[in-house]
Amino acid sequence: MGRPSAKAVENHVSLGERNPIEGKFGQPKNGYGMNRIRARLKDISQSWIASIILVLNLVKLAGEALLWLGFSAWEMLKMTIVNSIEADLGKLKIKNQPRLESGLVFGKLAV
Repeated sequence: MGRPSAKAVENHVSLGERNPIEGKFGQPKNGYGMNRIRARLKDISQSWIASIILVLNLVKLAGEALLWLGFSAWEMLKMTIVNSIEADLGKLKIKNQPRLESGLVFGKLAV
């Protein structure tokens, strides 16, 4: 009792820092049944816990993979649209017109 030691105060984790950690332990307990493991042998219990953590990591990886696939699909769509517009603009015949560095043309189109 009394005042805590300097070492105890130094190693103290505040509640705001502890909440995400406790939540990450609560997720496999509530969602994946980690609190219902009833194996009698230590090795089997550790195997169950390792498999539940593996599933957690696979679920997280699958979510990130879908996110990255979405970004790559958007990039492919954007490139398709840009290529289509460039092809349509390439069909227009423009003669002796001043051009910008980007390839855009000032003036009238030749008919």
